[in-house]
Amino acid sequence: MKQLLLLLLFIPLVSFGQEQETIENKFSIPDGYERVYNDDYSKFLRQFPLKKDNTVQRSDGTYKTNSEIWIAVFDYDLGVHKTHQCADAVIYLNAMHKYKQGMAGQIKYHFTNGDTAKYQDWLDGINYKLDKNNSRILNKEWTSPRTDNLKTFKEWIKVVWIWAGTKSLHFDTMSVNMGDIIPGDVFNYNGHAVSVVDVVVNKGSGHKKYILAQSWMRDRRTGEEHHVLINPKSKDVWYDLNTNETIVTPQWLFEPNHLIRFKN
Repeated sequence: MKQLLLLLLFIPLVSFGQEQETIENKFSIPDGYERVYNDDYSKFLRQFPLKKDNTVQRSDGTYKTNSEIWIAVFDYDLGVHKTHQCADAVIYLNAMHKYKQGMAGQIKYHFTNGDTAKYQDWLDGINYKLDKNNSRILNKEWTSPRTDNLKTFKEWIKVVWIWAGTKSLHFDTMSVNMGDIIPGDVFNYNGHAVSVVDVVVNKGSGHKKYILAQSWMRDRRTGEEHHVLINPKSKDVWYDLNTNETIVTPQWLFEPNHLIRFKN
């Protein structure tokens, strides 16, 4: 009986001490490489919690089949929202980092029609309504101010996702040379976008390896969770930087000149 009581006391202590996996603690750095990017955003990306069950759930309640597509899944509740697709996942990481850093006044993105969506405007009471006569025009209406909290921020980001996408990213980003790739950069081409979520550098040669993540748009009505991709060539998580080769991901192809970076 005494042994059973001791065992019951010990079990909670063990489970309490278990650490949720992240990119940083889940994936070993290749021999000879190191993480040299230690700014707040780089650390935010690689220390973001990952799901324990490694499943990708869609907004319609179904689960995506893992045909050597992903190796880990980001753990956040909005990942199963119906408008959470490729560009939306890219925007989410950038926006959530800024929000957690207390940068509410700097959080803004563009809609596909070129309009600017500022989080501060949302706090001040702005609403958007599609014009009945022109689908490219969003009429702006002002109501009562909103309280700045995480719930309000999530309501705003879902509105951004409705009107933003891969075609709107060019308003908020700039082209980047492939050799200068850093965490937070994005590959964006022809309707799909993936995030660069970690980069390591060889101590001797300066060669880089990186990790990619995506959400996928099965159709316009279905979103799915943000997942860390497997490199189809190497069958592991790391991609080798090569400025002359096509970047082959499980579901899309990119070229080095498709790399972009948020302006702020």
